[in-house]
Amino acid sequence: MKKLIAIIVVSLFTAGCVKDAKKCNFVLPTLTAPQAERVGVQNYLSSKGINATLHPSGLYYTIANTGNGSKAEPCNTVSVQYTGKLTNDSIFDATPSGSVYTDRMGALMPGLQLGLNLIGNGGNIILYIPPTLGFGSTPYPNAINPIIPANSILVYDISISSIQ
Repeated sequence: MKKLIAIIVVSLFTAGCVKDAKKCNFVLPTLTAPQAERVGVQNYLSSKGINATLHPSGLYYTIANTGNGSKAEPCNTVSVQYTGKLTNDSIFDATPSGSVYTDRMGALMPGLQLGLNLIGNGGNIILYIPPTLGFGSTPYPNAINPIIPANSILVYDISISSIQ
């Protein structure tokens, strides 16, 4: 009888751990860009003649296509095609032609999470990400040879290929 109780207790404990391993703890970021960063993005948009929508976080965006079905959520895995640029139009990253980048929404930088949450499968959005919602005050990938200087505004043109 003691062995049976021990097996049941171990089974319940193990089952509880497995269930928790499948649980997603990602939530949308609650960061907000300071006013100075918002003004920096506004100035960039004005200089380029771009009319973008302001998100409460300080992210600016233009939606070319809202896509279909449910919007991307923090616990979804998304496959995207994208081009990332600095405000001087230099491309710092892009998916190779014909391929996609796949990751969990909650693992992406805050600006990408907030922007992708606005569109569904097949959607396309251009994001104007202030530094706080991007790489912040840290040059990327490092201070010696940064591809993205500290406090950079990032411009991403992203299309969602699939949401799982």
